Order: sequence, then C-alpha cells, then structure tokens
Amino acid sequence: ESRTCESASTRFKGTCVRSSNCASVCQGEGFPDGKCEGVRRRCMCRKPC
Repeated sequence: ESRTCESASTRFKGTCVRSSNCASVCQGEGFPDGKCEGVRRRCMCRKPC
C-alpha cells in the first residue's frame, strides 16, 4: 500500500478556495495532485511517498 506525502505549496498565493486551482499549481511544482485543506484553507500538494 502506498502512502501519500503532503507538502504546503510554495507558489500558491491567497486563500485556497478551489482544489482544482491548487492541483494545477502543485503540478507546476512537480506534484501529481493538490487540494485545499484546514481551517486556514491552505493549498497542500500531494504525492506518493
């Protein structure tokens, strides 16, 4: 089973509202996926570890 590692996006600015926007920024950073998370709505990039 593969685990998923998360890392806060370094390029995403502002409040994360749409996970699709976050995912496209994360893809530009070399991650396959990303989504908005947490109370502060941060863009978190995800990849298999």
